[in-house]
Amino acid sequence: MESAELLAWVVEGALATALATALVLLARRPVRRLFGARTAYGLWALVPAALLATLLPASGSVAEGVVMKAPLGIVQVQARAVAEGASAGATLLAAWLAGLLATAVIAVLAQRRFLRSLGRLQLRADGLHQADTGAGLPAAVGLLRPRIVVPSDFDLRYDAGERELMRLHEQLHIRSGDLLANAAATAVRCLFWFNPLLHVAWPLFRHDQELACDQRVLARHPASRRCYGEAMLKTQLAAVPLPLACNWGYGHPLMERIAMLKQPLPSSRRRFAGTAAVCVLASAVAFTAWAAQPAAGAAHASVDSDTRMQNPPKYPAEAVEQRIEGRVVLLVDVDARGRTQSVVVESAYPEGVFEAATLEAARNWTFNPAMKDGRPVAGRVRVPVDFAMDPPEDEAAR
Repeated sequence: MESAELLAWVVEGALATALATALVLLARRPVRRLFGARTAYGLWALVPAALLATLLPASGSVAEGVVMKAPLGIVQVQARAVAEGASAGATLLAAWLAGLLATAVIAVLAQRRFLRSLGRLQLRADGLHQADTGAGLPAAVGLLRPRIVVPSDFDLRYDAGERELMRLHEQLHIRSGDLLANAAATAVRCLFWFNPLLHVAWPLFRHDQELACDQRVLARHPASRRCYGEAMLKTQLAAVPLPLACNWGYGHPLMERIAMLKQPLPSSRRRFAGTAAVCVLASAVAFTAWAAQPAAGAAHASVDSDTRMQNPPKYPAEAVEQRIEGRVVLLVDVDARGRTQSVVVESAYPEGVFEAATLEAARNWTFNPAMKDGRPVAGRVRVPVDFAMDPPEDEAAR
C-alpha cells in the first residue's frame, strides 16, 4: 500500500470508526434496558466491523476501459492512476505515524507501570497468582498466557463465597475474549489517536464490558447477588482501565453496577432477539462503511482519444501467424501535462512477444492527467494491454 493509499484509508477508517462509535454511544443504554448488559456490550462490535469494511475493495473498483481497433486485432487498454504522494501528504503521514507510536508507547508504559506495581507474583495452590499489593486487583492479565492476579490480602478481605465469585468473574473475562477485545480496542485508539471520540468511548467500553461480565456471573449464580455486591464494595477500584488487562471492579459509577444486581436477568428469548438485532445493525454499518468508499476508478488518467486512434500498439506479425494472444501490463509515469515520462513493463504473458510493440506505442501516448483538488498532478498509470485475435471470418459471419 502506497503512502497516498494509506492516508486515504486512515481518513476512511477514522470516519467509519467515528460514526460507528457515535452510534454505539447513542444506543448502548436503550439496548441495555431492552436486552441486557451482554447485548449492549456486543454493540461495540460495530466499530471493528465498520473498520474492516473499509479494507474491502470499493464498489465500482473496476477501472474504466477503452477499446482500440488495431489492424490485425483488438487491443483493450484499461487505465487507473495512483497519484504520487505530494510533500503535504508525506508530512501528514509522518505526523500520523508519530501520533500512532506516541499513543502506543503511552499504552505500553501504563501496562508496564501496573505490572511492576504488583511486585513479585506468587503462584497459589488454587492456581491464582498473588501480588505484593492490592490496588486494581483482582485482574486478568496477559494475552498469550492470561493469569488471574489477586491482592496480597485476598484471603483476609474476602470470604470464601466472595473469592469464588471474583475468581469466576476473571475467568469469564478470559473465556469471553475480553483481553483480546481490550487489545483490539487499544490498537484502534492508536491507529486513530487524533479522534477524541475514541478516547471518550474507551472507559465506557470498559464499563459495558464489566456490566456484561457481571451479568454472566449472575446467570451462573443467581442466588449470590448480595454476596457479589458486597465483594464489589470491598474492592479498591482501579483509577484507570488498563489496555491489556481486565481489572476487577473497574467501571464508574459503581452504583450502576450495584443497581444492576437488583434487576432480573433478561430471558433467553430477549437475549436472542438482542443478539440478532446487533448482528443486523453491525452488518448494516459495515455495508454502509464499504459503500461509502470512493470508487477506485472515480479519479483516473486515461489515454487521450486522438492518441488512441493514431498510436495503437501493433500486433506483431509472428504472433498473428501463430494466433498468439496475451497481455502486457505497463507502468507509465505521466507528468502534470499528460506527457509520458517513462514506461516500464510490470508483467507480460507470454514473455518476449508483445513487450516491444507495446513499449514503442506507449512512449508516444498522451494522457488526461489525474486531478487533485481541481488541478492536474503527476502520477503513475497502470495500463493493462490485451492482445486478442479477431475471430475467423466464418465465425464472424455467424
